[in-house]
Amino acid sequence: MIKRIFIFLLGIFLAMPIWAGSALPNPLRVVLSNDTFPYMFVNEQGQLDGLLVDYWREIAELQQIEVQFYAADWPDTLQLLDQQLVHVHGGMARTEEREQRYQLADTHITIYSNIYVHRDMPHIGTLDALQPYLVGVVADSSHVDTLQRLLPHLVLRSYPTVTQMFDAALQGQLRLFAGLDRLPPRYEHYQALSRQFPLYKKMPLQRIELVFAVEETSDIFVALQQAVEALPRSVIDTLERKWLGMETEDGTLLLGLSVGNQPYMQVSQQGEAQGLLVDLWRLWSDTTGVKIAFVPDTSINSLDNLGKRRLDAHIGVPAQPHLIFKQAYPIYSISSVLYYPREQQLQHISELKGKKVALYFTAGYRQQLEQQYPDINFVSFHTLDEILKALFAGEVDGFYGSEVVVPERLKQRDLYDHFQALNSSRIRSPLYVLVHPDDDELAEKITQGFEQISPETLAAVEEYWISQAEQRYFSQATKLINLTIEQQHWLRDNEPFRVGVMTNWPPMEFLDEQGNAVGLTSDILQLLSERLGIKFQLVPYDNLDLIWQHIAERKLDMVANVTPLQDRLQFASFTEVFWTVQWAAIGLLQNEVMSRAAQLKGKRLAILSDYQLANDLPLLLPDSPLIQIKDVSDGLRLLQDQEVDYVIDSVESASRLMRQASSVNFRIQLLEDLPDYPSLVAVRNDYEPLVSILNKGLQTIGQQERQQLNQRWFNIEITQGMNSARVQQLIWQVSAVALLLISLFVIWNVFLRREVALRRAAEHKMRQMATHDDLTSLPNRSLLRERLEQALLQHSRHNEIMALVFIDLDGFKQVNDEYGHDAGDELLLRVAAVLRHCIRKSDTAARFGGDEFVVLLTSLLNADDAAIVAEKILTQLKQPIQLSVGTVTLGASMGIAVYPQDGTDAASLMRQADLLMYQAKQRGKNHYCFNQQQF
Repeated sequence: MIKRIFIFLLGIFLAMPIWAGSALPNPLRVVLSNDTFPYMFVNEQGQLDGLLVDYWREIAELQQIEVQFYAADWPDTLQLLDQQLVHVHGGMARTEEREQRYQLADTHITIYSNIYVHRDMPHIGTLDALQPYLVGVVADSSHVDTLQRLLPHLVLRSYPTVTQMFDAALQGQLRLFAGLDRLPPRYEHYQALSRQFPLYKKMPLQRIELVFAVEETSDIFVALQQAVEALPRSVIDTLERKWLGMETEDGTLLLGLSVGNQPYMQVSQQGEAQGLLVDLWRLWSDTTGVKIAFVPDTSINSLDNLGKRRLDAHIGVPAQPHLIFKQAYPIYSISSVLYYPREQQLQHISELKGKKVALYFTAGYRQQLEQQYPDINFVSFHTLDEILKALFAGEVDGFYGSEVVVPERLKQRDLYDHFQALNSSRIRSPLYVLVHPDDDELAEKITQGFEQISPETLAAVEEYWISQAEQRYFSQATKLINLTIEQQHWLRDNEPFRVGVMTNWPPMEFLDEQGNAVGLTSDILQLLSERLGIKFQLVPYDNLDLIWQHIAERKLDMVANVTPLQDRLQFASFTEVFWTVQWAAIGLLQNEVMSRAAQLKGKRLAILSDYQLANDLPLLLPDSPLIQIKDVSDGLRLLQDQEVDYVIDSVESASRLMRQASSVNFRIQLLEDLPDYPSLVAVRNDYEPLVSILNKGLQTIGQQERQQLNQRWFNIEITQGMNSARVQQLIWQVSAVALLLISLFVIWNVFLRREVALRRAAEHKMRQMATHDDLTSLPNRSLLRERLEQALLQHSRHNEIMALVFIDLDGFKQVNDEYGHDAGDELLLRVAAVLRHCIRKSDTAARFGGDEFVVLLTSLLNADDAAIVAEKILTQLKQPIQLSVGTVTLGASMGIAVYPQDGTDAASLMRQADLLMYQAKQRGKNHYCFNQQQF
């Protein structure tokens, strides 16, 4: 076929000499590969198609010339150029050998060379990890030159065409091969190839700037360069999005996803995007009605594709000062810590002074670390494997990474036990949705969509993916307050803020035995300090009037738990509600019981003058004489001397007073119909920015937290207080009853312990009988199914592999028939012991029935691990087994089903393992068998 093409083309060109002038020839003859999707390939209609075909058509149209395309296998395209049968080769990678043979110039189109990895292969993160494997390449392609330069000792297997290389991969001859960005859909077995070599498993090899080539003696090179440079960048961007973007419905957003970042974003074994950020975007899609499609790739490729508008947005990237993209929305915040070799003993990161610490190149917190620790040298790396290589070589002494992602990656490499996390080094950094710098409308749409999702919904999604509460963000988001840059600067310039607190107003404000200011106000100020990053300085006072005087004179900055009286508005500004005051009446024990303010009509009352209620009470109870007091102790003295009938005070303050010994003759009663008055925070009026900052913090203190504070400081006893004689009488009565109860309890406890022990033993035996095999004590079918269902949920969430091994004993029936059932039972016990010995504690060995057993192997690195366990079991069972009746030999046939390739639910995995076990028996017994698609 190729020879015919050559003869045909040669005849044409013998009759039509090559253009010899300096201007572009018309028509311009361009040769391209017929099998390099999506750049240049022959489509289903037999026509040359692809990005480079459209590219040269755009150039020809701009230059007002015609273009003729010639397609051939890759090696033949170079021969056509060498023989001067075409003017130009439309696209190739630059190599040293080609630079010597041709005149080359940039097309301004960037592509990527990759190593495609089989889905069952272990993790390959560095080029060095390729060394033990055979890698397939297309002959004379740039991949050959690249791999030989980077890995001189790597074994390559060349194929004449890419189709032949793909065929070899599907036949199991290759587990790795070199290719460009995408697998070609026009390949006959494209679906099978993409399933076995998914995009998310590919490893970037090299960035390639495509060039065009003309023959060394051609004089049209300069004219071609000028024509290429004249093509607008926007045209190239449009072509790249058409050919290198995903094919989607109109209006669908293409979202970049950086693989290998579970549980935030990852691709499952079935190729489905999954993770916390993925689910957040699906919520966004449901909320806005906008369709989305995820494009998995490496971080570098994803950002490059976003810059070239092949993507609409990236679902989440750490903030980085050098990125040119627009930060559309802070979708999440991750916490990172320092990891260091376990043999080291570190208490604080400052101990690494003068040493090197590795960071990911995407770490958005580098500048913050450099400011905090200027004596530590922070070094950037692209991948965890590069970091680990530097660590083991002694080039760095530790590295920063996400405390959620890094442990999973270390477990994949079996290095988790080698490193320790320094919790004191924790630092948080936001993840931003990125869009192209010009996409203001899309950025606004993204922001509006996420702001419509409730915090409770976000927290529920997060709880599914992030198991440890302290690593979650949304559940703590209400406690982490984002201040504007102006507010942060204002705080820094004016801190600390002096707060006046009372020394004698328990439980709101008072001094403890060590002289420290404590109480409800102090606790709320501590919450505000933690959430706002604000520093308060508590200044104790014995007199509230002096506090107000110092606020007016600006010797104090603020005071809490106050009311906004008219005269105070002249020198103070007030926040939103700090605490809500409810009212109670303190009276003598013999006073009448009351629950409503109307019952106070005509009663003599006392109340603190600072309360707003002191001004309103004469209007509410005009017939009740009122005495305003400065301190509640004054009111209790008046009450004791019977100069007043009741003292009105807040429930909080009254309940505290009632716990004092001196209050034994008093009791408090709640007044339900008096108005509740909010207590606010007063701030000196020239500190207006502080008011809005405090309001942000107060809004985050929810009802549950206020109830907890209430329970800590208040213990209301509505009928508290008796006379001394009554108290003494009650003490004797309680003591006698207590002694009797203790005696009865001791006797009852003896009998109860015995009964409980018997019941527990019976329950344990019943549970054991329900979930375990009577003979071998192995889990039975019921418990096996339960553990299998739990394992499926866990492995689905964490994208892990597990295997189900169905075992049928070979030779058991002969032993049972020859020596009897007792010998058979003894043999089953020996088999159960072998299975326990061959598996880990985290695995499960169960008796399925008769001479059938099932082993559940969890958290496997790859399917080969199941084969290792099966080999161990076969080796143990092949050994002669000594029974009481003599020595016997045994074998086993095993079927191994692997999740998720052989099934994603318990029934399908069990069914597949059973089927494979019978296939093993048909092949001669004493073997194990996988699904053929696995190997």
